[in-house]
Amino acid sequence: MSKFFFPDVRERLDQEELMDRPDVSLEKLERTIRQFDLLNRLFSAAVPQFRRFILPRLLLEPDRVWTFLDLGAGGGDIDRALVRLCRKLGLKVRFIALDLDERILPWARQLCSAYPEIEVVRGSAFDLSLYRESTSPLGGPPDWILSNHMLHHLSYPDVLRVVQESEATATFGYLLNDLRRSSWAHAGYTIFTGLFIHRSLAFIDGRLSIRRGFTPAELLQALTSLDPRVRPQVRTAEPARVVLWREK
Repeated sequence: MSKFFFPDVRERLDQEELMDRPDVSLEKLERTIRQFDLLNRLFSAAVPQFRRFILPRLLLEPDRVWTFLDLGAGGGDIDRALVRLCRKLGLKVRFIALDLDERILPWARQLCSAYPEIEVVRGSAFDLSLYRESTSPLGGPPDWILSNHMLHHLSYPDVLRVVQESEATATFGYLLNDLRRSSWAHAGYTIFTGLFIHRSLAFIDGRLSIRRGFTPAELLQALTSLDPRVRPQVRTAEPARVVLWREK
């Protein structure tokens, strides 16, 4: 029973999540995407890290229209939260919510329908060349690139590819927020979702996600081939998060 709550997390798990499988129940997948809104409000560090790292720069030019490219945006719940924050502060923003999974896009567009600042687009985080052109959906390169809980779906070489694409594409920098592997995080998530989150993939996949998460040392090792001058900072945040941050 103790391993059910507190598994051995010394090694990163390499097991596919249900939501990444093509044969998964669409009903459960949609419910999971909609439940991310609550789960990320409670547990994601994306908005606090945005406040810490990016918001001070936005406030230096409050009349500018700031542009963002969110990689692996899912249902767009983080983008909606950031738009609400920026609206309160009188900041003008545009978001591209990018996701490769075409099953998710109709739900994301529905969920973001009251947010004209957000455009949901199908695309891969491994090839952002379109967004480096003046013909991109943003009218040019994005000011900032974001991601929330996307990197743990990837292998270490693919994490490096996403960082390289972000470096080549973002004008001001990027903030990639993800899961830090932790047995305590696994236990807390297991208890919460077991009690309150049902009839979706969130219980099984969330537990897998935490075990697919990273330690700061692992991410530093994955990025050692980068020139130190363009290597992102690897930081930790609570609850049990690891953040790649780069400001140009």
